[in-house]
Amino acid sequence: MAARPVAVVGLSGQTLRYAEVLTETPGDPRLRRLGAADFDRDAEVALFSNADSGVADDVGGALLEGFRGSDAQHLVVALHPTHVTSFFTPLPAGLDEAQRDGQLRQEAALLADLAPTQVVRAHSRRIREEAAPSGDRREWFQTAHVSEPVHASLTLISDALGMDRYTVVESTRAVAIASPTDGVSLVVGAYERHTEVAVARDGVYLFGTHGPSTAPADTAYFALAALQQAGAAGPDVDHLLVYGDDVTDQRLELVVEFVGVRRSPLDPFAHFGRRPSADPAELAAFGPVLGAALDAGL
Repeated sequence: MAARPVAVVGLSGQTLRYAEVLTETPGDPRLRRLGAADFDRDAEVALFSNADSGVADDVGGALLEGFRGSDAQHLVVALHPTHVTSFFTPLPAGLDEAQRDGQLRQEAALLADLAPTQVVRAHSRRIREEAAPSGDRREWFQTAHVSEPVHASLTLISDALGMDRYTVVESTRAVAIASPTDGVSLVVGAYERHTEVAVARDGVYLFGTHGPSTAPADTAYFALAALQQAGAAGPDVDHLLVYGDDVTDQRLELVVEFVGVRRSPLDPFAHFGRRPSADPAELAAFGPVLGAALDAGL
């Protein structure tokens, strides 16, 4: 059976980015189309925080044009952590799948403050396995819960495109997967309203976090806290990679000082064997989208 492409989208402020990726052969993704569209207002906030159906129509229309002629039936959405309840949980290795999923869904319902009658729209992914302090094996899972307003917006877009289903990939997971496959990568998303951080080792996602502050000291705090949770420290970092709409020397100076590594724009195109001729900062902005595409093909 021939592999089918996935359509991947992401919203950051006024900009919509999208790609179509074919993962016919594991480890050899092919980029079939790439594009962006700008709106006259903050479409990200309007769609995911205010559930504005008019913006959903605008986004759906832009994607209908962008994916014209595509045979993709799976929509993958890269969501910033400000729009999804995401958490990490260690569980004993070898748990029954139903027992494991039930426990993670209960935790999602608790953290998202859901009523007992509400639907729990949560998706869990295994992150890694390690030895617990007791000597037993344990597995870490990341669970992402999508609220009903966000689900409604994504359903409108998915239906407008005629897609069979949609999957959400939280952006810290996406950029970690888009990082280099050698050494420890600290990936910092510096945005005008928040900071997000991911840690990966050899391209494997270890931990991600975010916070509402954009102050340089807090940006450094979030980065070092993420490293600690991932079992790493500043001197362990081989790659300091950045993306976002507020990447400045002032914002990142303390992070650079603490890890002792020069910062570079994230290059998600390295995994695809081709790279558009564009400003490296603009290419880095596609990190959540292309990383989500890679995740969908794993």
